[in-house]
Amino acid sequence: MRKSKELRLSQAENLLQNYKLAGLLSTGPGRFLQDMCFKMKRGKYPTKRQRDWLDNLIQEGVPEPKGDTAYLKLIDEALETKGIDFHSILGEFRGKVARGWDLSPKQKKWCDSLIEKAKSIRDGDYWKPDEATTKRIKLAVSLECCYNRTFWSTHGGGANAMEKAKQWLNSDGETIIDEYTVEKLFKTVAGKLRLMENPKFEAGQMAYVICRKTFGNWDKHYGIVVSGPKPVLGGIAYDVLVEGKIVSSLNITKRR
Repeated sequence: MRKSKELRLSQAENLLQNYKLAGLLSTGPGRFLQDMCFKMKRGKYPTKRQRDWLDNLIQEGVPEPKGDTAYLKLIDEALETKGIDFHSILGEFRGKVARGWDLSPKQKKWCDSLIEKAKSIRDGDYWKPDEATTKRIKLAVSLECCYNRTFWSTHGGGANAMEKAKQWLNSDGETIIDEYTVEKLFKTVAGKLRLMENPKFEAGQMAYVICRKTFGNWDKHYGIVVSGPKPVLGGIAYDVLVEGKIVSSLNITKRR
């Protein structure tokens, strides 16, 4: 049967998604499907030989698993659990088992722990931030702008914790966040978090705003703190009334 380009791409993408769920993206057919979908979406159509192989894969569907079906069922139940953040690694384990490969003792132990963790989530038996901790998570997330790209690119664990925290806050209960991630987040922004939770200045307090003068010298202007602290690009700022104008500054001090 002659297929339109649109139909073949739709069928290939659907099969690719099923390969992904089965953990088979790293197989030869899985890599071929990824390549074909990528090329077709960019307007580059497969050759006759490639189309024939692609259509055969579409017709055959996802290969039947060769490994332990009972264990695969446990992995599939875990993968269907809402809120987990370990789909990727669990999918890799599933692919190995589905192909009939044996997991190493370390991999088996890890996979078992993820299956058990998913079960705990389904049963509602997992750590949940209380109201005070949730408030602190929101504050920590607001501090992301205080650090530059270089900081986040060199603090992979912290960046990952920040991303997970943002996803959790925006998920309306659809995802979960574990205690380790929260502690990692707090540790990553500890310096700025401390400045927010223990402000150096209060509204109405006298302070000096430090400004750079011509030729690189520094000058201090006397003023009254109006509000703050608040996270801004580069750090923690306060609004200060100086000579009749409100100035938002990162550099204020109590002494001249």
